[in-house]
Amino acid sequence: MSPKPEKLGPNEYSCSKCGKSSHEANKRLSIRKLPPVLSFQFKRFEHKVGDKSAAQKIEAPVRFPSTINMAPYTTLALDPRDQEGKGGGTSNPVSSALPGPRSMYEYDLFSVVCHEGQINNGHYTCFTRSQDEQWYRFDDDKVTHSSLHDCLGSQSSAYMCFYVKRHLDYAPYVTPSYKVTREAEAVKEKEREREKEAARMREVEDALLATV
Repeated sequence: MSPKPEKLGPNEYSCSKCGKSSHEANKRLSIRKLPPVLSFQFKRFEHKVGDKSAAQKIEAPVRFPSTINMAPYTTLALDPRDQEGKGGGTSNPVSSALPGPRSMYEYDLFSVVCHEGQINNGHYTCFTRSQDEQWYRFDDDKVTHSSLHDCLGSQSSAYMCFYVKRHLDYAPYVTPSYKVTREAEAVKEKEREREKEAARMREVEDALLATV
C-alpha cells in the first residue's frame, strides 16, 4: 500500500453515480479505521509463466521495521483535494492536523511467521515477542530465546508480520443489565439481613429489661 495515488489510464475508471468513464483518474488506497492488530502477508509463491500447475518460491529479501506509523495510510491523511476528486497534493501526504497524538497511529512488531526450505518440503517457524519484551523462536516443538535483531534478519524467509497498536482505544465499559439487577438484589438482601439483625437485638434488649 502506498500513500501516493496511482494514475489510471483511459476507460479504467467509471463513476459509480453516473456510470460515465473518465479519461483521467487517480486511484488510492487508504485505511478508514485502524485495527488493534495489523497483519502483512508477503507474496512468497508464484506460478511460472505458461505452467500454472508449477509454483516456485520467492526468496527476495523484504525489509520490515520494528515499529511503523500508519498515519500516512489513513483516510484522515488524505489531501483535501484528493478527497474531493481533484487530484494532486501528494508532496506532503501526512496532514499536520491529524486528530490525537502521534502514538495513536504507531504499531510495534510482535510476531513474524517465516517459511523455511523449499516450496514442497519446507515448514513454518515463528518469532514472537512476549509481554516482558523477550523474543522467542518457535520451530515445531522447540522454543528458544531469540532477539529482535534475529527477527529483523529473517528478510528472505519472512512470510507474515504482525504489528500491535501501541495504545489501544477501548470503548467505555457498560455494566450489563443482568449484573446491575444482581447487584441491586444483593444490596437489598443485605439490607433485609441488617433489619432482621436489628430487630433480633431489640427483642433481646426488651427481654433483658423485662427481667430487671
